[in-house]
Amino acid sequence: MHAVIRRLPLTAWCLGAAALACSCGTSNVPAAVSYTQYTVTCCQNGDVNQLYHPGEALVVHWIVSPGPRTASDVATTLTLSATLQGAYASVTTLKSGASSAYTLRAPAVTTTDRSPAAPTSVIQLPQDLPPGYYNLMTKVAMPDYSAGGGSVIQVTG
Repeated sequence: MHAVIRRLPLTAWCLGAAALACSCGTSNVPAAVSYTQYTVTCCQNGDVNQLYHPGEALVVHWIVSPGPRTASDVATTLTLSATLQGAYASVTTLKSGASSAYTLRAPAVTTTDRSPAAPTSVIQLPQDLPPGYYNLMTKVAMPDYSAGGGSVIQVTG
């Protein structure tokens, strides 16, 4: 009988230590928090695969896609720009690097890499804009990096 009584405190102590070890390991470790980063690129096919007319608005619909998750809670500022240059008589002339007579800029759009909202940039085409081919240049700028591209837009009379 004495052996059973002596084992009882030892068993209780072991169970208590195990419970304490389990609860300490989980209650003091915070759950991992992560944030979705979004990437922004230009633009929807319908923005470039159509004919434009003087007086219309060229609307650039930026594409926002979920990217990697990060543990950092600091958002990165993104500045989106869209510029239209032309008019060129042909796509060949546009791609040759010849100077342009017109440069039209959309107001810069600012967002962050944490926003899932898809922004737009708007370039208002003047009523007297000559017909021809125009180079639409887009850029996504971050504090230490930028990426851009170009598309050919046609304006008809």
